[in-house]
Amino acid sequence: MTPALLLSLAAAAAFAAKTDATPRETYWDRIMEAQAMRDMRDGAVALEGKRYDDALKHLARAAVQAPNDPLAHKMLGTAYYWTGRVDLAETEFRESLRLGPDAQAHLLLGIVQAWKGDNDAAYASFLTAAELDPKRADIQMNVGSIEEGRGRFQEALERFRRAVELDGTHPLYRFQLGMAYKRLGRDEEAAEQLRQAVKLFNGYQDAILELGSLEERSGRAGTARELFDKAMRIKQRDAVARFRLARLLLGAGKRDKARDVLRGVFRLTPADPGGGLALAVSYGGTPAAKAAKSGAPPPAGPPPDPGAGGALDVVSRNLARVPLEQEAVLEVDLAFIAKPKLVRREKDDSSSLKRALEAAGKPPEPPVSGGHREYSLPPASPEERQARIWQVLDDLKKALAQAPADAETRVGMNLKFSDRPSAAPGGGDAADKPKVAYQPRDVGNDLGLWVMGTGWMNLIEEVLEDSAPSSADPALWQVVLGIGHSALGDAGAAAQAFERALLLDPKSELAFLGRGVAMVIRGDEAGAIEAYTKALGINPKNKAAAEGLEWLKRAPAQGAK
Repeated sequence: MTPALLLSLAAAAAFAAKTDATPRETYWDRIMEAQAMRDMRDGAVALEGKRYDDALKHLARAAVQAPNDPLAHKMLGTAYYWTGRVDLAETEFRESLRLGPDAQAHLLLGIVQAWKGDNDAAYASFLTAAELDPKRADIQMNVGSIEEGRGRFQEALERFRRAVELDGTHPLYRFQLGMAYKRLGRDEEAAEQLRQAVKLFNGYQDAILELGSLEERSGRAGTARELFDKAMRIKQRDAVARFRLARLLLGAGKRDKARDVLRGVFRLTPADPGGGLALAVSYGGTPAAKAAKSGAPPPAGPPPDPGAGGALDVVSRNLARVPLEQEAVLEVDLAFIAKPKLVRREKDDSSSLKRALEAAGKPPEPPVSGGHREYSLPPASPEERQARIWQVLDDLKKALAQAPADAETRVGMNLKFSDRPSAAPGGGDAADKPKVAYQPRDVGNDLGLWVMGTGWMNLIEEVLEDSAPSSADPALWQVVLGIGHSALGDAGAAAQAFERALLLDPKSELAFLGRGVAMVIRGDEAGAIEAYTKALGINPKNKAAAEGLEWLKRAPAQGAK
């Protein structure tokens, strides 16, 4: 996966050191500039707190009050970016460059261009930023990310090394350098950089996962289990960590511990203790034609818009459930991924390490492309809400149309609600708050990245075709396989694995939960309800099944159907 793009918030605080030699002609000018400075200060605080709508209000005023201040436009562009209005962000960054070109503005413009898929323009912007400020580590990293995406691996490696030289205390730069080494088969050097990243940031779950992968393919299964267990405990809602840990536990004959690990992987409605609730849908429903091709039954109900595809059908249904008085923000990550070429291993090829050694030094697979969208849904009348939903779907439809012809499209969605409905100042009954759907990696954004990668998919793909160890429980092994396919968005393969598990163990509540997840990905909510009902019948105390049913049975808000 192409390295993520990092935002340095140094510019957000730079207003404190701003100087301006422009003559003040009137008292009114001085008043307006003072107000602009206050709004930039308040906007910077809101950006740091990820209160992007608040930041936008302050920074929009600041840009009006100080139209010739490039910093005001840079900060306003940042707020526009985080609220999903990328075109407006680009306009503000270009205005900032017109008023006073600097490295930060070129970097920000390049991030927008990369987000939109224009890597040539992004590369040019990053190079210009690097020329203006060659000692900015984040700029070096972003240049390297484009070079790696173009197959210029040695040049990219040098950029990542340079970033670490400039700022060896930032865990992200260590992580990216380690991943570059890993892709080139230089595992020991990769492990050292990843260990440094974890030393700098003990909660760096991605780095811990990658370290576990390196330990496993080096034959140190016990150390790998410890690392995957640590990753799971840091991010409880990460299906990838649970998938890798459960595989190793089953391989060691520890079926009860594996079952305990798997219990936390199928929650459609995880509680969010951080305030507000999160709707996370792992990839959209599969269009009927694709489902038929895979041998899976088509989803129930009317077919989705052929031009939009199943993913947007799922978006539409979930947005329709948002209460009209509720304020929400929808985040969407699009990933256009070259279809993996998985080859089943021959009987005499029994080692993941052997495959890793054979692949060492070979060029990595082409990077994932795609982008991030963010949309606000304010409280609205039925007509206004429906209009907003169609506006969101239309924008996503255009974005999906940009997918390469030979790539799979995966859509991750996250719908965040405010702490309480806007029309209920005292809050409302917590039981009335919307629940969330399934997301394989509900892990947050600890490092404040502008673009979050999907490199974690490789952690699944690299072991997905491994044969079951003789010590593994056959039914649980099929459940684990189903989790892997679910995390990759492959509803057909996931459903087949869960059905095989049920043939081996007809009373497996985990397999029924897995079937429900496969139905959610496919867009078959009736099938998901049936599966979760059966899981709850087997174990009435199954919290994942109970909460999943509560969300799945929630009716659409009036007027948004």
